Amino acid sequence: MRIDPAIAALRGDPAAGQPAQAAIERALAAWRREPAVAAACAELAAYGEGGALARYPALAALVEAREAANAFVDPLLARVAGVLRRHPLAQLPFRHQAGEGVALLQLARAGRATLSLIGYDPAATRLAPRSVCFTDSQRHEICLAGRGRAQRVTLAAPTRGGAGLALADVALAPGTRMDFAGARATKIVRRVQRSVVLLRLTRVARVPGESREYRLSDGALLHRAAGTARESRRELALALLGRMGRADALPLMLDAARSGSDSARWQALRECLALDSGAGFAALARTARDPADPLAGPAAALRDDLLARHPALAAAEGEGGGDRCPAR
Repeated sequence: MRIDPAIAALRGDPAAGQPAQAAIERALAAWRREPAVAAACAELAAYGEGGALARYPALAALVEAREAANAFVDPLLARVAGVLRRHPLAQLPFRHQAGEGVALLQLARAGRATLSLIGYDPAATRLAPRSVCFTDSQRHEICLAGRGRAQRVTLAAPTRGGAGLALADVALAPGTRMDFAGARATKIVRRVQRSVVLLRLTRVARVPGESREYRLSDGALLHRAAGTARESRRELALALLGRMGRADALPLMLDAARSGSDSARWQALRECLALDSGAGFAALARTARDPADPLAGPAAALRDDLLARHPALAAAEGEGGGDRCPAR
């Protein structure tokens, strides 16, 4: 393996990279002092707490007028490019991700609000998308550079098994604006003629609902995910306790099946069934009998399926589930 001499020098003396990082930090500090940048970032925290975007004129201008967006981004690019010409191995201290022709750079974040740059190159549309994902957030985007074609996708009449999807073509060009409110609208990029760069303002819901992925061809629901990291951690913890066979955690899981997000409650019910079929089935039956419970439908379907395959579970339906059911 060939290791570039500059990289080898940094590996041998990590302190040698400090001047480059200091230069990057100075460039970013100078950018944040730019009037347009300082004004927008000052409003970002307040916008993250709530309220209509129109209440924050400096921030709103970024995603409503290309000139304002360029005044925000161009000084950053100019300052950073100058540093990278002198120090090509310097690292930008921004959260970022890249893959399959799409790159994202988080420029600023305050509370629930985020400003990001998103880039699409032709590789992003080499394979036609087969699904689309909806997340519970408000997004405002403006195209700064490039040309391509996207589709606005709107969720219509969602059901537990799928939804209708309405698609509308959008031409991507400098100045194109797109707004998406809540978890019922998003976009997919279909074609990139010249690399597209978007400035995006995002604000997630105060209590985000779950994210959902649908198949484009028929609107079938493919995947559901918790809207917050906290709920995801809770589901993982429940799954781990179940895989460890921790029967002593059953009371905790039964409590988890009664409150919290629908996805975490469903995970808890599954783990209860696996740990103790009697107690788990009793909890499942209680859920199925409550018409006000959003899980009543799927719980009733699972209860009926289990009873058809394991009739002995009927004895546990009206019990507290303290004794292990013979079906276990």
